Amino acid sequence: MPLTPLHLGPGLLLGVFTLKFFNLWALLLGSVVMDIEPIVLLIINPCYSCPHHGFFHSILGALFGSLIIAAILWKFRKKLNQISLRYKIRQSFSFPVLFFSSLVASLIHIFFDSLTHFDVFPFWPLKYQPTLIDKEVYWSLNLILLTFGIIGLILIRHKLKK
Repeated sequence: MPLTPLHLGPGLLLGVFTLKFFNLWALLLGSVVMDIEPIVLLIINPCYSCPHHGFFHSILGALFGSLIIAAILWKFRKKLNQISLRYKIRQSFSFPVLFFSSLVASLIHIFFDSLTHFDVFPFWPLKYQPTLIDKEVYWSLNLILLTFGIIGLILIRHKLKK
């Protein structure tokens, strides 16, 4: 989706309810980082009707990408934990939690993209799209992602005030 920031919505909303199990940093980063791939592909080949989702928009790509995200966040865990604690957010920074959090967020991203994008193949290298609906739901889906984000922001703000 060209509206990549809207993918933060499901990650934020999930994070609000699952801070004991997931890491919010990993959820948020895992929600959007895979969209670097389409940006790079569009810069290389500025053809908007050509496929611009690839490896990282698949389950295999999400596994690989989540390992990278977890390694980066684990390297900066002390600084990120200090920032989290400043906002009274207590969460685990263990490597498995970072990996699993970013993986869940990446899979959610892939699911939502697979509903409207003809070039997202969750089971790559198979060219199988079990969830493709059509572009007709694109803007409705973006509204849902935006709503998730707004609800997540309201709830996290409320939670941080306690």
